[in-house]
Amino acid sequence: MGAAGTIPTEMRVIELDGTGGPDVLVPATRPVPRPAASQLLVRVTACGVCGHDLLARRGVLSAARGSVIGHEIAGEVVEVGAELPEPAAWLGRRVALVQRIPCGDCPECTAQLTTLCRVGPGFYGEDLPGGYAEYVLASPLNAVPIPEDVDDATGAMLSCAVGTGLRALRRAGTGPGDIVIVTGAGGGVGVHSVALAKHLGATVVAVTSSAAKEEALLRLGADAVLVSPNARALRGCVSDLGKPRGADVVVELTGGPTFPVALRSLAPRGRLVLVGNTEPAALPLHPGLTILKELCVYGSAHADRGDLAEIVDLVESGAITPVPARVWPLHEAALAHDAVERRQVTGRAVIVP
Repeated sequence: MGAAGTIPTEMRVIELDGTGGPDVLVPATRPVPRPAASQLLVRVTACGVCGHDLLARRGVLSAARGSVIGHEIAGEVVEVGAELPEPAAWLGRRVALVQRIPCGDCPECTAQLTTLCRVGPGFYGEDLPGGYAEYVLASPLNAVPIPEDVDDATGAMLSCAVGTGLRALRRAGTGPGDIVIVTGAGGGVGVHSVALAKHLGATVVAVTSSAAKEEALLRLGADAVLVSPNARALRGCVSDLGKPRGADVVVELTGGPTFPVALRSLAPRGRLVLVGNTEPAALPLHPGLTILKELCVYGSAHADRGDLAEIVDLVESGAITPVPARVWPLHEAALAHDAVERRQVTGRAVIVP
């Protein structure tokens, strides 16, 4: 079993002391996990703070008291399992991690649908301890090497904050000439979805609830920014951009607060990709509208390893430049959550051990 340097026996973590506000995020210590035969031990160098983390902390998702959340992880491989092929290819490498570790063998994995795997170790922060810690376990099935000129905080953002948007835009078949609406555009996934849609040749309308984020979204490539628009204002904006019958694509990142308006903004045969739902509840899908306009509503999960590898290439080539992260030390995870909850962060908050 290969190891890089001295690995301690205990590590610092931030765990959930129940559910509720940011103050339930408390410091603790745990044994450093040891990699199984085909696993990697990764020393965490940065972990992003996702809206999913906030829902888990509030008790909306399956995280329980004592859980270590955090699924946007970058780090360095410091130990490899005894049966891992070509251990030298991994030991000492800086990596970004996909948030779910698949099994690699089930029907979904065989079909390259690894985001749907439910046989493998699972999702960080829910099925296995997450990245609000100094070390996590990983696998070659969810790790992608990152180049030296990509800093740790940026590396942590690549899979979720950037890759999620790429996957959603691909799901909708986004291409040149499309008008794309991105809701929740000021958040981590939102700002990068704006930039990625522009990269794919689309005209982009960014929808945000914060007027303070308008200038940043325009710099990222948005052709128009609307603050909490109603359906008429959104359709009017799309019409002014050359599509009087509506938008081609909506990347829906907030769910309940914007879904009805977003659905009505679509042109006939428009495609809505549902990625996030910040207020988990049933959404009011309008059957008549959906039928008569022959709309398509897709779901899109997190990035897979292929998506992450593509994002790494786009960043390395300069085609996409992730928004600089706002960074907090691990012991101030509660402050990072509070800032995200108050919508004080454009892009991504990141915590570092």
